[in-house]
Amino acid sequence: MKILEEREKNKGEEILNGVLISLLGIPFLFSIIQDKIIESIGYFIFWLGGVSPYIYERIALQGVPEKIKIMLSSSILLHSLLGQFLKFYDKVPLWDKCLHFYGSFVITCFFYHILTRKSKFWDRVPHAILISFLLGCFSGVLWEIAEFITDKAIPGYHTQRGPDDTMWDLIFDILGCYVMAKIFYKKKTGHVFWSYRRSYSQEPGFSKATFHHRARWNSFKVMRK
Repeated sequence: MKILEEREKNKGEEILNGVLISLLGIPFLFSIIQDKIIESIGYFIFWLGGVSPYIYERIALQGVPEKIKIMLSSSILLHSLLGQFLKFYDKVPLWDKCLHFYGSFVITCFFYHILTRKSKFWDRVPHAILISFLLGCFSGVLWEIAEFITDKAIPGYHTQRGPDDTMWDLIFDILGCYVMAKIFYKKKTGHVFWSYRRSYSQEPGFSKATFHHRARWNSFKVMRK
C-alpha cells in the first residue's frame, strides 16, 4: 500500500515538474515570434536549466529526487517567466533579492544531495555540508559575473544596477546558502547553534571557554562532513 502511495506521489511530482518545464518554454516561444534573438537565446538557456537535472542523471548515473527537480525548476521559472518576461523584477519590490536567496537555497540543497550519494564519478564526498555551502556561494558569484559580461557585451542591457545592487545580491546569495547548510547541520547534529553540554562540564579542568573552543571545532568538522 505504501509503495503504491509512493509511486502515485512520485508520478504527481513528475507531472508537476513537467508542467513547470513546459511553462519555461513560453518566454522562448514569444521571443522567437517577436524576432528577439538575444532574448530567445537567454530564455532557451533557462529552459535547458529546467531539464538539466535529467541530463545530469544520465551523465552521472545518479538519481535526483523529484522534489529537488521541482525546486530547481521553480526557481528558474520565478526568474525567467515571472521575473523577466512578466517584469516582476520591476513591478514587485525585493523580487530580485528574494530570488537570490531562494535560488542559492535550492542550489545548495542540490549540491548536498549529489555530494552525499554515489555517482559514476565519485563515491560519497566527505565534508559535504561545507562543500555544498561553498559551491552554492560560488554559483552566486558566477551568476554576477555572467550578468556583468552580459551588460558589457550586449548594448542596452543593464542587469546590474551598480555596486550596491551587486553586493546585496551576493549577501542574499550567501544567506540562502547558509540557511540551507544550517538545516543540514541541524539534521546531522540535532541542534543549530552550539549548546552547553553537561557531560563536558564534569571533566577535570573544564571551563566554558574550553567547551566553546571544542564546540566550534566540532561544528567545523560537522560542516565538512
